[in-house]
Amino acid sequence: MNREGGKGLARRIGALLCALPYEAVWGMYFLATVLLPLVVPSHAVGRPPRGPCLFCVTHVGSFDPLFVVRHSRRWRARALFHVDERHPWLRFFYQAFFRFRVTRDPREKGSLNARTVAAAVRYLAGGGSVMVFPEGHLYWEGRLYPGVAKLAHRSGAPIVPVLLGNAYVYRPGAEEEPLGRMCLRILRETRRLGGVAVHFAPPILPDPSRPEGEDVERMMRQVERVFREFYRDAYALPGPRWIAPQREGA
Repeated sequence: MNREGGKGLARRIGALLCALPYEAVWGMYFLATVLLPLVVPSHAVGRPPRGPCLFCVTHVGSFDPLFVVRHSRRWRARALFHVDERHPWLRFFYQAFFRFRVTRDPREKGSLNARTVAAAVRYLAGGGSVMVFPEGHLYWEGRLYPGVAKLAHRSGAPIVPVLLGNAYVYRPGAEEEPLGRMCLRILRETRRLGGVAVHFAPPILPDPSRPEGEDVERMMRQVERVFREFYRDAYALPGPRWIAPQREGA
């Protein structure tokens, strides 16, 4: 084996060794998804599409990714997750589960989010599926962020709105609870509700012939309409708004 071949083999072995801890933790996540019906019953409404897609998920505060993964059968679906979590030690687990990191910190946002979007586009192009929670991690802010539409336009993958009904609704201020107590309460209340419905809405297709800004605006308007109708009907809440960049501060 020549020197270059030896270096290539060493890099592959190194990458494998680095990935092993994440894969071990991902195995626990996969097991939790498989065993989910034993803890919380759920059922799907509609069918997810075939092929790569962007699952655009309402995030009211239950264990939303587990339900989406189970009923879409996309066991290796990744997701965008915030690194702004108040428990920094959770980042390792989120990285193992979801792989794609984003932040709202202005000091890191430009570089980190750009790298993440590029990596997610490559993953979608390779046939993967990605979950995006366009409300961020605080749905009660009542707004939508455009990352899901940017990913759709750049990758060509459709946006599939996924709407979780009869789920526990996370209330403002609850994020200050101790983590263990918060998880137990959400689990207990979700079980009490009797079963989560995972609604797969018709896909929203990107239009590569349009400029990106115009296409993002068009798709986000459609996401807003679907989300607002669902929040109104399922939770008697107003639902999030899409605020285009030019309207910021208006």
